[in-house]
Amino acid sequence: MARSTAVWGVLLSVVVVGSTALMPGRAHAGGFEFSGPGTRGLGRGGAFAARADDPMALLYNPAMLADLADSQVLANVHLAVWDACVQRSGTYGDSRPSIMTPTRFDGPAGMENDWTSEAFPRVCNSGLPQAIPQVLANVRLLPELGLAFGILAPNGVGMARFGNADGTVAGVTGAPRPTPVRYGVTEQDVLLFHPSVGLGYRPTSWLRIGLTLQWGMAIVRFVNYTNVGAGPEDPANDIRTQLDATDFFVPAGILSVHAVPHDNLDLMVVGRVSDAIDADGGLRLTTGQYGTGMDGGYIPTDTQLNGVHLHAGQPFTFTFGARYADRVRPRNAGASSDPSAPSSTVQDPMRDETFDVELDVSYEHNRQVTDFVVGLPTGAGVTINDGTVPIQAPLPASLPIPHGWQDVVAVRLGSDVNVVPGLLALRGGVHVEQPLGTSRLQINDFITGQRLGLHAGATLRLDRFDVSIAYAHIFQADQTITDGNFRPVTATGAEGQCAGDANYDPAQPVSSRGCYPQGFGAVVNNGTYTAQFNVLSLGASYHFE
Repeated sequence: MARSTAVWGVLLSVVVVGSTALMPGRAHAGGFEFSGPGTRGLGRGGAFAARADDPMALLYNPAMLADLADSQVLANVHLAVWDACVQRSGTYGDSRPSIMTPTRFDGPAGMENDWTSEAFPRVCNSGLPQAIPQVLANVRLLPELGLAFGILAPNGVGMARFGNADGTVAGVTGAPRPTPVRYGVTEQDVLLFHPSVGLGYRPTSWLRIGLTLQWGMAIVRFVNYTNVGAGPEDPANDIRTQLDATDFFVPAGILSVHAVPHDNLDLMVVGRVSDAIDADGGLRLTTGQYGTGMDGGYIPTDTQLNGVHLHAGQPFTFTFGARYADRVRPRNAGASSDPSAPSSTVQDPMRDETFDVELDVSYEHNRQVTDFVVGLPTGAGVTINDGTVPIQAPLPASLPIPHGWQDVVAVRLGSDVNVVPGLLALRGGVHVEQPLGTSRLQINDFITGQRLGLHAGATLRLDRFDVSIAYAHIFQADQTITDGNFRPVTATGAEGQCAGDANYDPAQPVSSRGCYPQGFGAVVNNGTYTAQFNVLSLGASYHFE
């Protein structure tokens, strides 16, 4: 009993201290995730659900917590680089009023609007590489019952910046111009992490069941632009919007069932569902961001709105996995066949197998993500200052940011080879993701498309420590949008307004019905979207038995 209590104390201390140390570093993530949470999982191309032989089973397959060989502490960290660019179609003058209000981009008198004939420049993410940590521990409560807990972060990149902090980019001549993607997103910084606890139970030698409960926490910062005009892209009428919001309870659950019909075969199914993010905070609106031109123009003026609400749906995921293992020792439901191993050991794939091959197929139900909806306080308005008398322009009660994400099917194939059983394992994998459609509302907050990932990794066992490394390069097919329908929502525009509907109706999101209740202007998301990922991961686990 004293030894068991000590193990619990050490595990809890490591997880608490580890997660506290990592949280200031911000586990950035957002939108769709890429394959391969955890170092071992990344090295196998994400094909880790049926194997799940370390505390990452808490995420991949909690049923396998019943089969983890001993009590462990695990820390993984990915360093992910997201290369993403947008080449918007057309020129600055394709959608503008015949007479533009003066802005800082104007040339000499008589040539004020010459810059509008320039083609849109290509804009790329200049955000820093992202650290994605996982800190977990597991404890064997009984020979057939395992518990795990810790901090899980989504396997994605949530910090990005497209252009400069003032909403400009270098145009084709090198002079500053308004960033072409400003109506999508210019900056984002999303911290989403999940304190999690799970149990895995083995009622018979051939069946395991598991459940993980997650308490998600979200801290969101988005910067983009909307427009107070009636449709055309006049930068003088743009409003810079900065949303800062938090939601400290985003519940989610993971349920898995794992069967062992043969000593060499594992079959499993797992599903994860999540509540939507409902975050509260404030919205800072800046008018005149692109003033002042040669003839005056609007003066930058801030308006702070509190009591703002963000609603953003979250995807559901379902996975089937099958694994074949070439075993050198039979699987034992109670004690290891190795007499030198502790009696509590169930199996150790790194020691008991020559190699394994796993195939996972996932269905990601991303249609849960329709519109991100920003709800504003009743009677909210924004101040506009043209240098004479500041005026208050009314704002709608809701500002929908339509996404219309499409479902995705992902196939992952991975393998481990124990080069020196119990000492050195090499692994590799490949994954393919196929969206089941293209959203006409594609913007640059997260760029979707077909993906192909190539993965490799290794684990070296040093006494009670397992040290792992992995690398992945994820190719992504370019997305070219020619029939886009993303438009800047305006406070006063009526073009395209939904008939008889002046307010946003969440039961009929923009992504479904194709029109904005507040009216809209020109399409702003046609163009070519490119992206790829490079991910390096390090991990270490300590075995207490």
